[in-house]
Amino acid sequence: MELNERLRTHIRGHWTAAALLRAASADGHAALGRPEAGELTPGALADFTTIALDSVRTAGPAPRLAAETAVFAASAADVRHTVVGGRHVVRDGVHRSVPDVPRALADSIAALRG
Repeated sequence: MELNERLRTHIRGHWTAAALLRAASADGHAALGRPEAGELTPGALADFTTIALDSVRTAGPAPRLAAETAVFAASAADVRHTVVGGRHVVRDGVHRSVPDVPRALADSIAALRG
């Protein structure tokens, strides 16, 4: 959302990190007709990712700025863990069922191109 608005208006900072995280979680699930999902509460459906806050992209900001750091500075390389439906898909930065993610992605793209 932020990138598209930035390209359209040539202005940065349309949304706060909190608003973007809400759009990607609770509000996004509500828009899909799944208001019971999208937040980390006991019994709720929620997939989540943890982000390293000690990489060259994310180190330095105060802990109170962790959301801003994750949203505006982190990249895929900073993903530490991803849990989907209670199952670890990525643990310690390693995908548990796809051993070579870049190769799998390249192969999938090549297959689509024919």
